Amino acid sequence: MKKDSQEIHHALHDKSSAMLMLDNKERKLLKEILALTLKSQSARTWIAKKLGNEYIKIGEKLLKTMGGI
Repeated sequence: MKKDSQEIHHALHDKSSAMLMLDNKERKLLKEILALTLKSQSARTWIAKKLGNEYIKIGEKLLKTMGGI
C-alpha cells in the first residue's frame, strides 16, 4: 500500500476519529440500515441494552442528517 492509502485506511479505523467520509453508495446503504433498524423495536431494545439509550438518539440524529426520518 502507498503511504497515503495507509493513512486513509488507518483514519477510517481510528476510534478517536470524529469524521468518516462515505461515498454515495456507502451513504445510501447506511441510511437504509439505520432506517430499518430504528423502525424495529427489537433492534432499538438491543441497541439500548448493548450501548445505552443515548445511541438510539445518536442514530436518529444521524439518519435525520442523512435525509431520513
